[in-house]
Amino acid sequence: MSVLYVTQADAVLSKNYEAFNVALKQSDGSWKKQTVAAHTVEQVVLMGNPQVTGDALVYALELGMPVHYLSSFGKYLGSALPGYSRNGQLRLAQYKLYSDPVGRLELVKAIVTAKIHNQYQVLYRHNERDNPLKERKSLVKSQKTIDQVRGIEGLAAREYFACWPRMVGKQWTFSGRNRRPPTDPVNSLLSFAYGLLRVQVTAAVHVAGLDPYIGYLHEVHHGQPAMVLDLMEEFRSLIADNVVLAVLHKHEIQPDDFNESLGAYRLKDTARKTFLQAFERKMNDEFKHPVFEYRCTYRRAIELQARLLGRHLQEGIPYKALALR
Repeated sequence: MSVLYVTQADAVLSKNYEAFNVALKQSDGSWKKQTVAAHTVEQVVLMGNPQVTGDALVYALELGMPVHYLSSFGKYLGSALPGYSRNGQLRLAQYKLYSDPVGRLELVKAIVTAKIHNQYQVLYRHNERDNPLKERKSLVKSQKTIDQVRGIEGLAAREYFACWPRMVGKQWTFSGRNRRPPTDPVNSLLSFAYGLLRVQVTAAVHVAGLDPYIGYLHEVHHGQPAMVLDLMEEFRSLIADNVVLAVLHKHEIQPDDFNESLGAYRLKDTARKTFLQAFERKMNDEFKHPVFEYRCTYRRAIELQARLLGRHLQEGIPYKALALR
């Protein structure tokens, strides 16, 4: 099973019997049509402003296939999700933990500890070993409030990205993390990767039956999917950051692969396809899951973590956030 990406702004996604048709407008004004068998597709991602017919959208939802929307910059905009999340007891347990300061704090500590651990592993593999992230990780356990844990997380993030200028190489300019919009090519890639990761986590949260808007590390604000953002933290460096560093080090993406407009950068169409291929390769990479002790892909691991979190909420089994060596 794979993800169907439609990235051309004037493309049209339609349905034809048990397949999807993608019509792509050519430079001479003609249309090139491609057919994709529906049974080979797990999710659909529409980037920019491609059109999708009503038949295609309904067919995807009938098959249990989420359809996600990203901006041309790769920012996550929203999803059309199949209606199969009906686990009321799980959601009641999710709301109960939100109001439990002790239990909520312990879960937040587990998430942040794993996030900092994974960030440290990225730095270690790129020979950035003289950094304070191990000390930040050890400090998390002794914090008494969620705000204190957030403070450690924010400090570790600044120290983590402070090492990135050396890791990305001299041909790239990176002075720190920025967004909305990203003002340099490296930040553009990071934002794109995080948008793609959010697509995967949103689908996993929905499949597990969790309420995407009630989280523990991220505050509950109108329109903010706090649970999705919480679960993303374990995977930001494991998936998104590693993909960005890989395409830069392998020279799959070059400085001239970006368009700049009013100080904002975004990938050109050809380079976008290259990056999507790199992201998919990472999602399909396998590793031994530390809890289940069998090999799984990163895509499967995201769903497993959502289900493990559900078990923690309903059965009280301690949640083990994903931390890899």
